Amino acid sequence: MALFLSRISSKLSACRVSKTARFFSSLPESPYLLLSSVKVGEPSESGKTVKHKLFDSRTERTMKSSEKTHPKEIDGEVLVGASQGWVVCVSKKDTSLHLTDVFKPWVSSPKVISLPALEFYPRLALKEVALSSSSPDEDDCVVATKFDRSYLSVCRPNCDSTWTHFETTFPLLQASDLMYSKRDEAFYFASDKGLYMGSLNLTNNKKIKYQQLSFCNLPMIPDSEWEMLETCFMTKHFVESPSGEFFFVKWYRGCLHKENIDKEVESVHIETRRFMVFREDEESRGLSYTEDIGDLCIFLSKGEAFCLSASMFPGLRPNSIYYIGAGIGCYHIGSGTVHTYNPRGTPKATIAPFWIHPTDPICSLLDSSISA
Repeated sequence: MALFLSRISSKLSACRVSKTARFFSSLPESPYLLLSSVKVGEPSESGKTVKHKLFDSRTERTMKSSEKTHPKEIDGEVLVGASQGWVVCVSKKDTSLHLTDVFKPWVSSPKVISLPALEFYPRLALKEVALSSSSPDEDDCVVATKFDRSYLSVCRPNCDSTWTHFETTFPLLQASDLMYSKRDEAFYFASDKGLYMGSLNLTNNKKIKYQQLSFCNLPMIPDSEWEMLETCFMTKHFVESPSGEFFFVKWYRGCLHKENIDKEVESVHIETRRFMVFREDEESRGLSYTEDIGDLCIFLSKGEAFCLSASMFPGLRPNSIYYIGAGIGCYHIGSGTVHTYNPRGTPKATIAPFWIHPTDPICSLLDSSISA
């Protein structure tokens, strides 16, 4: 344990752009959703050739990627999480795991990085993944996963032959409430009821630490709405802005039904009812309810939550939450209005129900501005 922590205690890498990355002007350099993959032609020794169908959150349109080889190593594996633009896959036959960037539309020669096998069979319903860097092929990049309710598991893809498992005090919720903070160099997660926060700091801690979450204020809403929210399924998500602001988001989803003329329930579906956003005070570390996050927009799905500046990606809606789960939509935090999407050709169950972070395009823009 001590050896593991000492090896990852060095300064974690900042944003790096892969030299092999290739940018296509016709493809979205913004957060996108993978809708489907279509096989093109006959498979080769290295894998099958595919085209990806994508939904671009910036233009709100669907488009197709160029042809690329889908690596054989991940053929048939289950996609279980996404972080920093990378997707984690797990084998249906054993506990082998892989990281791949094949779903980034601007990558022409995708990579596959093998991760150590887990010491237990993963519960695929519990899938949380977070990376400390956008370059998992670097020695100082750490991958954290939640495949078991009782453990937070971490490893360095290119240095560790096994996972290091940290036992948690309380079970973790299955949603994407595992997040890496670049500001604090730590992984964060919430307790089941959202009353406590757990953290694993990679620079000076040898165990998980906990603190009680302190809410400074709550929204002024009618008692009837609070009663409605009590009936909803609520997930919790930590997210950090590019400048280091820390937010805590509560996502409420409830069941709605359709009745026939005889007042009999014909169908039931799940719908997003409300979001609550809390901003952390840097000095007190308290969480204060807000309806204004300015130019920022938050992306929530079954991958790691992330936050971007809307002005960096013209077309994105500021002060909004883009979500995947119980539909695809954009929730305006100030007004509470919802703009739903139904991309043409969307399958009933998307093969990768998470937003992919546009890590490489952002780094490219930043590097260009610095060079200028």
